[in-house]
Amino acid sequence: MKNTDKLIDIYRDKLDLQIAHFELIEHEDAMVAPVYKILKESGEQFILKICTNRKHYLREQIFLNYFFGQILVPKIIDFIDPENNIPGAILMEYINGSVMKITDFNATIAHQSGVILAKIHNNRTNGYGELIESSKLDSNPVQSFTLKFEEGLGECIGHLPNQLIEQVKSYFYQNINLLSLVDGPCIVHYDFRPGNIIVQNNKVLAIIDWSSSRSSFAEEDFCSFEHVEWLIDSNTKKEFLEGYASVRPIPNYSKVMPLLRISKAITSIGFIIKQGIFNNNRNRWYQLNLKFLKAFF
Repeated sequence: MKNTDKLIDIYRDKLDLQIAHFELIEHEDAMVAPVYKILKESGEQFILKICTNRKHYLREQIFLNYFFGQILVPKIIDFIDPENNIPGAILMEYINGSVMKITDFNATIAHQSGVILAKIHNNRTNGYGELIESSKLDSNPVQSFTLKFEEGLGECIGHLPNQLIEQVKSYFYQNINLLSLVDGPCIVHYDFRPGNIIVQNNKVLAIIDWSSSRSSFAEEDFCSFEHVEWLIDSNTKKEFLEGYASVRPIPNYSKVMPLLRISKAITSIGFIIKQGIFNNNRNRWYQLNLKFLKAFF
């Protein structure tokens, strides 16, 4: 707590928010970065996102700036670059809405979300990989996709049964050639789900959390919905796809989706293990992905 208080004091000074009130935002979908709601004496409200990972900070800043005015994203007001032991932080406008819950994901919201996702994917790129390191983009999606999978798999070794690890690895490399059919390269959000959509009065107000975004293929963003949301409530799938199709053709993702879901399950479990924090939300997400892998194999 003391270290957190010291950081907040630093951000207060650097952002000229000495007498503002900082309130930590907690919700069931929170996974990584601390996010604060800031209230100034004038009544103005802002959001401060603290990015403990430098790449997360760079991605967040790049994509919020790039998409502002194109799609619904918060406007950056100010920022603090990471230095020494001080994490980077982004001060952005406060969106007067709430984080969408799966129960909010009705036909109207689904259609709007599909339209926005299609607009994101319409931004084509010159290769696959990190846009914060654009000189290292690859013309083939296999390398960047495999690197992320292997990183997650490495974190799982010693935690998941060896037999399951081998089954996952075998399936992955037997089917990696399916990536030759994907729709890319383009910008992907990579974590496009209800927990990263702000809504109010049956309307999408903003897409948040761009810290995982990159240049990849459109099918990756469909994986989040196929992996969780549509399995819980499939009634909105038709509306979502119709919204997407009103902007651009829907990628034919059915063949590659099992590979994407396996990779997502492994990278998600690996991330949670690496973070070493098993709160209620992370434990639920860990168990959901483990259950999927055991059922698949």
